[in-house]
Amino acid sequence: MKSEYDEFAKDFSQTRKNPWPEFETFLPFINRDDRILDLGCGNGRFRQVLEKGLIPEGNYFGMDISGGLLEIARKNYPKDHFFRGAFEQRFPFGNNNFEVVSGIASFHHCLSVQEQMNFLNESWRVLKPGGKLCLTTWILPKKFFWSNFWKGRVFTKNWIIPFGKEKLPRTYRNVSDNDLKNLFKKSGFEILKLEKFKGRNLVVVAEKQPIK
Repeated sequence: MKSEYDEFAKDFSQTRKNPWPEFETFLPFINRDDRILDLGCGNGRFRQVLEKGLIPEGNYFGMDISGGLLEIARKNYPKDHFFRGAFEQRFPFGNNNFEVVSGIASFHHCLSVQEQMNFLNESWRVLKPGGKLCLTTWILPKKFFWSNFWKGRVFTKNWIIPFGKEKLPRTYRNVSDNDLKNLFKKSGFEILKLEKFKGRNLVVVAEKQPIK
């Protein structure tokens, strides 16, 4: 399992050193001593805002497809736990295992409804009843609309956008707030919070509902 992030993990990590302001919107939904699974954890940047008095060392679990970024995360947080895995596969964790699952800038990498539903269904499975799923997904910049429109990508919802200093083409899923509402409802989550954060990200907090 190889990730394109492995090729420039150190450079990418340097651009992800500081916490994003969106993280603050999740803190009211996180309780002391919660066990947290961070999907697409990268270098563990979300761990920075989770003070050890709130989330003890060992209660943070990260999963990412990039071995290079996981190596950096393990060096930064040696007492926490990091696993390599992909969103379209079964997550390597048991049922009802976490109070919180987070996904920071990771959901837009699920490039089909099937992958999106696997991300949500697996999150639902590993969460305890009443557990929270906190995620952000990128609002794709309008300046890339027409370049994708003429290639028919707007209709498939998978846009190609230049990434990084080298402007390498990367594919992202265009996700709307209505998409999120429908997907979360199908997967058994109740949305507690859904908002556009400064026009750049959709921010969602949802709760695992018991099967009726």
